Amino acid sequence: MAQIEQPLGRILSSLGKGYLQLLRAKLQHLDIDRNYYALVLIESCDGSITQQELALKLDTDKVSIVRIIDYLSGKGYVQRIQNTEDRRKHSLVLTNKAKFCLPEIKKSFSEINEIVLKGLNTSQVSELTESIKKIKSNLKDNNHIL
Repeated sequence: MAQIEQPLGRILSSLGKGYLQLLRAKLQHLDIDRNYYALVLIESCDGSITQQELALKLDTDKVSIVRIIDYLSGKGYVQRIQNTEDRRKHSLVLTNKAKFCLPEIKKSFSEINEIVLKGLNTSQVSELTESIKKIKSNLKDNNHIL
């Protein structure tokens, strides 16, 4: 019987789930179980970024950002600060709780990256990164097909 080729999306989704499972296990003592990278991105903008800017950095829609920020603010990691000049805009600011956890979150990303990329040399990792960028670009260039 011929083997059916898996769709690339399924393969990548499976990889993402596996990666997140490792990350959750490593950070299980925290009271959050997702959206770690959003915290890292907020910190990278000196601890303050608008929801719209975060949506662009995460390449996601406004509704998803609202859910992410509702979750993180509900857990005490992020505060929304209303823009005094435009009430529709909110800046996202990290709390002390988030600032305390971020070094461990970033360290966990590095350690898990090392685990999942084990056996790949620097050249292979670079090729993988470039291939993923190209796939992402191809998806964006062809989203009109849908």
